Amino acid sequence: MAITRYDCITCKVRNCSILNSCDTQTLIAISTFKLSKSLRKGERLFSEGDPVRGVCFIKKGFLKIELNGKQGRPLILQIAGKGAVFGHRSNARHPCHTSSATAVSDVLYCYIPHALFEEIADNSTVLQQQIINQFLNELEMVEKKTIHLAHKTVREKVADALLLLARAHQYEEKKQSFRISFCRQDIADLAGTTKEQVSKTLKDFEKEGLIKCTAKKFSYLHTGMLRSISGNHPLPGGEK
Repeated sequence: MAITRYDCITCKVRNCSILNSCDTQTLIAISTFKLSKSLRKGERLFSEGDPVRGVCFIKKGFLKIELNGKQGRPLILQIAGKGAVFGHRSNARHPCHTSSATAVSDVLYCYIPHALFEEIADNSTVLQQQIINQFLNELEMVEKKTIHLAHKTVREKVADALLLLARAHQYEEKKQSFRISFCRQDIADLAGTTKEQVSKTLKDFEKEGLIKCTAKKFSYLHTGMLRSISGNHPLPGGEK
């Protein structure tokens, strides 16, 4: 059932999405035709190779975006949270998803069929530019991820992964702890290393006072030192 109220206009998540600068007419059109949907933890939003049927805007929760690697081992490209968009890169020559998205927590999202989204975008130069900007951001993220995997040490890679998780959870040292839904293997797939190396590095970081963690809960991260270890380079996903 379509949502008829114009909630895109008042949605706080819009401020961190590609809809941020869109005019009222565009927001009304999307609000009119979108559907509100949800995923439970562990469910797939889409799988690599699936046809793109619609555009999804994440309102709440987190997903891991991954590619299949050698021997079936995935590489996690990023952690996507509120404001993330999927399905916007499809056209006649590229009709399928190139990665998989799996919920690592319960997720709420808005969905609009791809044909309707394209029609709305055709009538909004602002939305078209926002989509192009999103393309460029995603390309930059993949380029940086490639460099990091090729040149960084295990210690630097794990620091990068922790900073990416902290950013996704909007962690602030003086205000909050956060619980991740990632096991050590997931962190390894995000960092591009092994579970054993992640466990050893996390123990080293804890001994050095850089982190405090129990199981999957991080009560403290020294983000400044972790950035220093990572090399002070911008991280995939926009962390500076």
